Amino acid sequence: MREWFVVYTHPQKELTSCQHLQEQGFLVYLPRFKKTRRHARKVEEVLSPLFPRYLFVNLDITKDLWRSINGTRGVSYIISQDSKPIPIPESVITELQAAETQEGLVPLEQLSLFQKGDSVSIQEGVFKGHTAVFEKMSDKDRVELLLNFLGRDTKITVSRHFVDKD
Repeated sequence: MREWFVVYTHPQKELTSCQHLQEQGFLVYLPRFKKTRRHARKVEEVLSPLFPRYLFVNLDITKDLWRSINGTRGVSYIISQDSKPIPIPESVITELQAAETQEGLVPLEQLSLFQKGDSVSIQEGVFKGHTAVFEKMSDKDRVELLLNFLGRDTKITVSRHFVDKD
Protein backbone atom coordinates (compact mmCIF):
# COMPACT_ATOMS: atom_id res chain seq x y z
CA MET A 1 0.00 0.00 0.00
CA ARG A 2 1.39 3.38 -1.04
CA GLU A 3 1.71 6.02 1.68
CA TRP A 4 3.37 9.40 2.13
CA PHE A 5 6.55 9.74 4.19
CA VAL A 6 8.68 12.70 5.25
CA VAL A 7 12.29 13.12 4.09
CA TYR A 8 14.69 15.41 5.97
CA THR A 9 17.26 17.06 3.68
CA HIS A 10 20.57 18.86 4.03
CA PRO A 11 20.25 22.65 4.44
CA GLN A 12 18.96 24.28 1.23
CA LYS A 13 19.11 20.99 -0.69
CA GLU A 14 15.36 20.36 -1.02
CA LEU A 15 15.33 20.82 -4.80
CA THR A 16 18.48 18.72 -5.31
CA SER A 17 17.01 15.93 -3.17
CA CYS A 18 13.71 16.14 -5.02
CA GLN A 19 15.40 15.82 -8.44
CA HIS A 20 17.61 12.89 -7.40
CA LEU A 21 14.69 11.03 -5.79
CA GLN A 22 12.60 11.51 -8.94
CA GLU A 23 15.48 10.17 -11.05
CA GLN A 24 15.32 7.02 -8.89
CA GLY A 25 11.62 6.66 -9.72
CA PHE A 26 10.10 7.93 -6.48
CA LEU A 27 6.98 10.11 -6.45
CA VAL A 28 8.08 13.27 -4.62
CA TYR A 29 6.15 16.32 -3.43
CA LEU A 30 7.91 19.56 -2.52
CA PRO A 31 5.38 22.28 -1.62
CA ARG A 32 6.73 25.77 -2.32
CA PHE A 33 5.63 29.38 -1.97
CA LYS A 34 6.68 32.72 -3.42
CA LYS A 35 8.90 34.62 -1.00
CA THR A 36 10.00 38.25 -1.21
CA ARG A 37 13.74 38.57 -0.69
CA ARG A 38 15.39 41.92 0.02
CA HIS A 39 19.13 42.26 -0.31
CA ALA A 40 21.42 45.17 -1.12
CA ARG A 41 18.60 47.50 -2.16
CA LYS A 42 17.22 44.83 -4.45
CA VAL A 43 13.81 43.23 -3.99
CA GLU A 44 12.99 40.01 -5.80
CA GLU A 45 10.51 37.17 -5.55
CA VAL A 46 11.97 33.68 -5.22
CA LEU A 47 10.47 30.23 -4.80
CA SER A 48 11.09 28.74 -1.36
CA PRO A 49 10.15 25.43 0.23
CA LEU A 50 7.07 25.70 2.43
CA PHE A 51 8.81 23.45 4.97
CA PRO A 52 12.54 24.17 4.87
CA ARG A 53 14.61 20.95 4.86
CA TYR A 54 11.54 18.71 4.39
CA LEU A 55 9.88 17.06 1.41
CA PHE A 56 7.42 14.21 0.96
CA VAL A 57 7.84 10.91 -0.85
CA ASN A 58 5.10 8.44 -1.78
CA LEU A 59 6.05 4.78 -1.67
CA ASP A 60 5.11 1.26 -0.68
CA ILE A 61 7.64 0.23 1.98
CA THR A 62 6.92 -3.46 1.36
CA LYS A 63 7.85 -3.22 -2.35
CA ASP A 64 9.96 -0.10 -2.95
CA LEU A 65 13.67 0.06 -2.14
CA TRP A 66 13.11 2.89 0.33
CA ARG A 67 16.47 2.50 2.12
CA SER A 68 18.17 4.01 -0.92
CA ILE A 69 16.49 7.32 0.00
CA ASN A 70 18.95 7.79 2.89
CA GLY A 71 21.87 7.55 0.45
CA THR A 72 20.44 10.03 -2.05
CA ARG A 73 22.38 13.23 -2.72
CA GLY A 74 20.97 16.07 -0.59
CA VAL A 75 19.02 13.77 1.76
CA SER A 76 19.89 13.45 5.44
CA TYR A 77 17.37 10.69 6.19
CA ILE A 78 13.78 9.55 5.92
CA ILE A 79 11.89 10.15 9.19
CA SER A 80 11.74 6.72 10.86
CA GLN A 81 11.03 4.97 14.12
CA ASP A 82 12.39 1.53 15.00
CA SER A 83 14.14 1.39 11.58
CA LYS A 84 10.84 1.81 9.74
CA PRO A 85 9.61 5.00 8.00
CA ILE A 86 6.67 6.71 9.69
CA PRO A 87 3.73 7.42 7.33
CA ILE A 88 1.82 10.68 7.47
CA PRO A 89 -1.93 11.04 6.80
CA GLU A 90 -2.84 11.28 3.11
CA SER A 91 -5.03 14.29 4.01
CA VAL A 92 -1.95 16.42 4.77
CA ILE A 93 -0.74 16.12 1.18
CA THR A 94 -4.25 16.35 -0.28
CA GLU A 95 -4.95 19.61 1.57
CA LEU A 96 -1.61 21.15 0.54
CA GLN A 97 -2.15 20.21 -3.10
CA ALA A 98 -5.73 21.52 -3.01
CA ALA A 99 -4.45 24.89 -1.77
CA GLU A 100 -1.96 25.23 -4.66
CA THR A 101 -2.39 27.89 -7.32
CA GLN A 102 -2.16 27.15 -11.06
CA GLU A 103 1.58 27.82 -10.78
CA GLY A 104 1.88 24.93 -8.31
CA LEU A 105 2.60 27.24 -5.37
CA VAL A 106 0.96 27.25 -1.95
CA PRO A 107 -0.12 30.79 -1.02
CA LEU A 108 0.76 31.58 2.59
CA GLU A 109 -2.62 33.24 3.01
CA GLN A 110 -4.28 29.83 2.52
CA LEU A 111 -2.41 28.43 5.51
CA SER A 112 -2.90 31.38 7.80
CA LEU A 113 -4.93 31.04 10.97
CA PHE A 114 -6.28 34.53 10.32
CA GLN A 115 -7.98 36.27 7.40
CA LYS A 116 -7.27 39.85 6.33
CA GLY A 117 -9.34 42.17 8.50
CA ASP A 118 -9.63 39.78 11.47
CA SER A 119 -9.36 41.38 14.89
CA VAL A 120 -6.48 39.89 16.90
CA SER A 121 -5.12 40.51 20.36
CA ILE A 122 -1.41 40.78 21.02
CA GLN A 123 -0.40 38.41 23.83
CA GLU A 124 3.32 39.18 24.19
CA GLY A 125 5.91 41.81 23.42
CA VAL A 126 5.89 45.59 23.53
CA PHE A 127 2.25 45.84 22.38
CA LYS A 128 0.92 43.19 24.78
CA GLY A 129 -2.76 43.77 25.60
CA HIS A 130 -3.49 45.80 22.45
CA THR A 131 -5.96 44.81 19.77
CA ALA A 132 -4.95 45.04 16.11
CA VAL A 133 -6.24 44.12 12.65
CA PHE A 134 -4.58 41.25 10.77
CA GLU A 135 -3.11 42.30 7.42
CA LYS A 136 -1.08 39.33 6.15
CA MET A 137 1.43 36.60 6.94
CA SER A 138 5.05 37.47 6.50
CA ASP A 139 7.54 34.84 5.41
CA LYS A 140 9.47 34.13 8.61
CA ASP A 141 6.74 33.04 11.02
CA ARG A 142 5.69 36.66 11.43
CA VAL A 143 2.44 38.54 10.85
CA GLU A 144 1.77 42.09 9.71
CA LEU A 145 -0.86 43.95 11.72
CA LEU A 146 -2.51 47.36 11.70
CA LEU A 147 -2.44 48.78 15.21
CA ASN A 148 -4.38 51.90 16.12
CA PHE A 149 -1.74 53.67 18.18
CA LEU A 150 -2.09 57.29 19.30
CA GLY A 151 -5.01 57.83 16.93
CA ARG A 152 -3.20 56.50 13.83
CA ASP A 153 -3.18 53.13 12.12
CA THR A 154 0.40 51.92 12.28
CA LYS A 155 1.68 48.84 10.47
CA ILE A 156 3.67 46.54 12.76
CA THR A 157 5.24 43.11 12.32
CA VAL A 158 5.32 40.63 15.21
CA SER A 159 5.89 36.93 15.72
CA ARG A 160 2.89 34.81 14.75
CA HIS A 161 3.08 33.28 18.23
CA PHE A 162 2.42 36.67 19.85
CA VAL A 163 -1.16 37.00 18.55
CA ASP A 164 -4.49 35.26 19.15
CA LYS A 165 -7.80 35.69 17.39
CA ASP A 166 -10.29 37.85 19.34
